[in-house]
Amino acid sequence: MKIRRINISSEEKRLGYAFILPGVFFLGFFIFIPIIYSIYMSLFEWKLFDLGKIKTFVGLDNFIRIFSDKVFVTAILNTLTIVVFCLVIELILGFIISLSLWNIKRSMKVAQSLILLPMITSPVIVGLIWRFIYDPQFGIVNYVLRNTIGVGNIAWLGNADTALISVIIVDVWQMTSFVILILYAGMTSIPNEYLEASLVDGTTYFQTVRYMVIPSISHYIILVLMMRTMDLFKIFDTVYVLTRGGPGYATETLSMYTYKTSFQFYEMGYAMALSLVSLVCILMISISYMKLMKRKD
Repeated sequence: MKIRRINISSEEKRLGYAFILPGVFFLGFFIFIPIIYSIYMSLFEWKLFDLGKIKTFVGLDNFIRIFSDKVFVTAILNTLTIVVFCLVIELILGFIISLSLWNIKRSMKVAQSLILLPMITSPVIVGLIWRFIYDPQFGIVNYVLRNTIGVGNIAWLGNADTALISVIIVDVWQMTSFVILILYAGMTSIPNEYLEASLVDGTTYFQTVRYMVIPSISHYIILVLMMRTMDLFKIFDTVYVLTRGGPGYATETLSMYTYKTSFQFYEMGYAMALSLVSLVCILMISISYMKLMKRKD
């Protein structure tokens, strides 16, 4: 069969370009230009308040400095720890809860709305709430521990051994809702014919979940992993409110370290280099997940 070629008039082409132009302008002005400017400024050594002064060109020294920066290594390790633990816990909890919601009666749908409340709450508000919960003297956590197992006052956010775990718990509490939302949407898209066929074949509930539900929502799982990984890699709000990276560098993340380098130490050139490293890491993560998603297709 011969494919008929569609002729587009010059007026229609101009109209198409007119519709595309705002998007191109947005990408260029708010994304590409700042990235190019960051690359350029990362080649200089300059302070935040030296905007009118001549900047010292240092080439790649800011990037070379990263490899010998012990605080950067600590920040990367803390960030990776948060990413791994939060992903594993949130995915497991999110899958179990979304599977439970998928099986409940319609009269119980109100539970789905309540579960989403933590996700729609501002990270700053969440951080303030959990600072009170973790308070050594008046916090709910220590109150329960004192009245159950007799444990004394624990400085959850002031102890290097418990601070990072405490941050992970807060993120799990807030963002498991997002995982539930995505996975539940995937489960509701499974055709009823598949479920009926599995019942006819005499499969058990766990076999249905393993061989039918999980493969059917694999794209949703990859999507939620990609979005949560990128979000966790740039975690800032919660850490800033809870610990500000302390005690010491126990909860110092890459975003927190970049912020401090910019607005506490005023080393803008080095901060630009740190932000570009973070950008490259996030791009590599997103590309890896996109390739995995294409492989699933």
